[in-house]
Amino acid sequence: MSKTTRSYSKLRREFMSKYPMCQAKIHNCLLSSTDVHHKKGRDKYHLDVTTWLSVCRNCHMWIETNPTDAKELGFSESRSTL
Repeated sequence: MSKTTRSYSKLRREFMSKYPMCQAKIHNCLLSSTDVHHKKGRDKYHLDVTTWLSVCRNCHMWIETNPTDAKELGFSESRSTL
């Protein structure tokens, strides 16, 4: 297992423990978090917990399939550094 994968797993466990309830609460929300949404993508922000959102699967799927609306609601952010 790579160092990044181990680091991510540890950070994810801690983050999900700290935020067990869905932080989006939008489309058919299940209330309990199961996923981490990376608001700026996984590239260079993969381990940056300040860009994470604890979400249920339904809200996560909605965020991923509705990027414009998700951005307007603050659930996704531009990946550019400009």
